Amino acid sequence: MRASSSSAPLLRLTGIRKAFGEAQILQGIDLDVRQGEVVALVGSSGSGKTTLLRCVNLLEMPSSGHIELEGKTIFHREDGKELCRLKRAAIDRIRSRAGMVFQHFNLFPHMSVLGNVMEGPRTVLREADATNRARAMDLLDKVGMAGFADRMPDRLSGGQKQRVSIARALNMQPTLMLFDEPTSALDPELVGEVLKTMMALAREGMTMLVVTHELGFALEAADRLIFLDAGTVAADGPPGRC
Repeated sequence: MRASSSSAPLLRLTGIRKAFGEAQILQGIDLDVRQGEVVALVGSSGSGKTTLLRCVNLLEMPSSGHIELEGKTIFHREDGKELCRLKRAAIDRIRSRAGMVFQHFNLFPHMSVLGNVMEGPRTVLREADATNRARAMDLLDKVGMAGFADRMPDRLSGGQKQRVSIARALNMQPTLMLFDEPTSALDPELVGEVLKTMMALAREGMTMLVVTHELGFALEAADRLIFLDAGTVAADGPPGRC
């Protein structure tokens, strides 16, 4: 296992609940993720996987529960009362620490590949372009896209777009990577190139929380599988034991 033996988890979720109107999507999720651990979230459609992932970096605000990232409370709500209320700038910083890769890429169509990868550090972190550009090019090389730095997104395949999305998230220098079914929008022949990139990140020790239907990837790359069923954790353990 790649996970650190440190006693404090990188991410801790306690009693996370989420409702949309009368629909109870998450029903009290407890989950710890340690530094260097790869955790795969699996389960049927509607089990709450994506909602849970979006709660981690506050794209969705839980109805109640407690979230800690790197030992700091980033969300706490009990009995309808927010006991930890963050301003937008603080939420942006949290999202920079928990990089997210979406199903449908979400690249800016008016920016080149390089521009997309540089945008986060430029606008959120106010980083100097020279440092940002050098790291962005290194990351594009890492995901096999350095030769496409000047190309516009509409001239890329789905697999190429997703690899650019991964480089863009990594350029924020996150401590945790969140993947929301990153291959579900790809043609079958393009899935392999994205999974190869994710496997490389896992081998390098990147902490990852991955919503996936690719059980082969989950069995090979994940330290733990979390099976969600109707908004609850039905099973949690090493691959092959769940």
